[in-house]
Amino acid sequence: MSTSSSERPVVYVDESANSGQNLLDPHQPVFTVAGVHLSDDLAASIVDEVRGQLPSNLREPKYTSLARSSRGRKSLMNAFSRLPEGSVRTYLIHKRFMVMTKMVDVIVEPMAYRDGYNLYEGKQTLALANMLHLAGPVMGDADAYDRMLHAFVNWVRQKATTDELYAAVAALKSSVQDQQFAEYLDILEYCRPIADETAAELALYGHRDELDPALPSLPCLATTFGQTLGEFRLVHDASKVIDRNITRLHTMHLLPDPTRPGEFMNRFMGAIEFADSKDHPQLQVADWAAGATRQWAQQTADGGGDQFSRELKAVVRPWLIDLI
Repeated sequence: MSTSSSERPVVYVDESANSGQNLLDPHQPVFTVAGVHLSDDLAASIVDEVRGQLPSNLREPKYTSLARSSRGRKSLMNAFSRLPEGSVRTYLIHKRFMVMTKMVDVIVEPMAYRDGYNLYEGKQTLALANMLHLAGPVMGDADAYDRMLHAFVNWVRQKATTDELYAAVAALKSSVQDQQFAEYLDILEYCRPIADETAAELALYGHRDELDPALPSLPCLATTFGQTLGEFRLVHDASKVIDRNITRLHTMHLLPDPTRPGEFMNRFMGAIEFADSKDHPQLQVADWAAGATRQWAQQTADGGGDQFSRELKAVVRPWLIDLI
């Protein structure tokens, strides 16, 4: 017997540092999404305790405000210590790397499939993206590599032509001295027919949110909660991109899974609704968890970081279910 919607477990979700399709914003290099499954009483107790340690004129204890002061940081760590194991799960995206993974997914993989190769088998798409991401700015000119990433993002957003994208690819290739690595860039040039077809599709259908990191992140987060909770309600802090794509998320199980030939995508287990964090202490905890994961990851990516960012590692690593 299935449970009614009101009787299902509830997962509360919030994001940190979502710059939409602008994946190359230098001030927001990392995106995180956090899901929280907590009882009302415990969530309210945790939030009330944090509020009690802060000035009375602070309207809502957001992560960015709390993390600025020593008192706020201490209250955050105390709050995190009260969270039961498994009650928080996060997903992380390094946006600059995501650009390269999307470039491989959108341009290279379809051409390989047309030629009879499944690059998703053995995670070859990820391996190729890793290699291009790490070696591109080292084996070639770093500025040329950066211009290629920007050209791809602008191309997807229909702010650059396919000719401009491939001029950027050619410029990077001309800066490369190592012939073996240049041959990997030959792959991108070989896939020009797919890029032409995709550009026409983008012009026709738009794909407004193709690069938004929230869309690949939320299904992954929901899948892990669904494995332990079964069907649940997903209460998300206000999000225009998720709202625009609810139908897409709830029908994804009707689409074939390219990484598992012959199988379909996992069903999205959570019925999505939206709420204000002022009305749900769990959403405030989700904001803190997403912010803490983002701060730790950003400092790790940049190298170094302050003492608080380093202290966050022991807290946030157990929450992390996966990442790009």
